[in-house]
Amino acid sequence: MNLLHLSAILYLVGSGAYAFKTFFGFGIKFPPVGVLSLAFLLYLIHFFKVYLSTGHFPVGDIYGMVSLVGNFLVAIFLLITFIRGSLQEFGFIVAFIGFLTTLLGLPAQKVGYKNPFYVYHILSAGVAYASLILGGIASLVKMLVERKLKSKHIGGLMVPINLLRKTERISTNIGFIFLTLTLIFGSLWARSFLGRHWINDPKLILTLILWIYYAIVVHLNLVRGLTPTRFSALSVLGFVLVVGSIAFIRHSVD
Repeated sequence: MNLLHLSAILYLVGSGAYAFKTFFGFGIKFPPVGVLSLAFLLYLIHFFKVYLSTGHFPVGDIYGMVSLVGNFLVAIFLLITFIRGSLQEFGFIVAFIGFLTTLLGLPAQKVGYKNPFYVYHILSAGVAYASLILGGIASLVKMLVERKLKSKHIGGLMVPINLLRKTERISTNIGFIFLTLTLIFGSLWARSFLGRHWINDPKLILTLILWIYYAIVVHLNLVRGLTPTRFSALSVLGFVLVVGSIAFIRHSVD
């Protein structure tokens, strides 16, 4: 059993522990956040172990990239939990995403380019996509909770609205910053690898479109102060675009 198998198993255990705690209120003898931290650490060890043995990170195909984004999502969740307090209601979702995406890392065969700018490009993209996905999940949950409150149906999963608002806005801002770095490092990598800063690559074009989209959203929110409902709707739409970009659009130079 390799490190990715162990990481996936721990993510699944953590997801179950969070689910029991969130939906049934069962007490557990070990903190789920500790299980998630250990699962992410095992993935990280695998990630750098591959780099040390091959000189490349395992992000050369869709499986490796999705695995990276999923684990970065867990890392951002753990960071926000540490800084802002409890996010227990999100735990079972994030842990299960970590489980699925880590499993996707098992069939990853290709490794990325050795160029350091490519490494920075991929790592910043992983943080950006993970942050924007977390923001989209927070927005979607927030919209569902608001609908339940309006209908005066308060049973089942309920998450504080203020917590969801902070999560979606912080995650979106972090995602936009790292999306900017993704374009910068991608341009530098293209210049050193292909001899020019920009190529008509579908992945790069869509990344630029995503950057323009989130630049507009962040700018409007800072300048005009978008209403919470409108910001959430735009965040969910961005979430769909990000997932579509990861799942269906690949670099033409792969």
